[in-house]
Amino acid sequence: MPFVQGRLREEHLSVVVSTECAHCGRRMHIEVDSELKCRIGEEGADPLVFQPHINWATFPEPNIIHAY
Repeated sequence: MPFVQGRLREEHLSVVVSTECAHCGRRMHIEVDSELKCRIGEEGADPLVFQPHINWATFPEPNIIHAY
């Protein structure tokens, strides 16, 4: 994800996800940047965009990559 690479490289990065609504099938594009800001490319679209909450104090893996 761009927020991981952006933080590691100290650069501003972004990724665009091309997807479609599971309900109506409408195509949409979601941009997520290294500051975890999301932008929706299609006007009127209001998808649910979220990130998992991780409790780093109890996270058992050496890094997030190993958890997936």
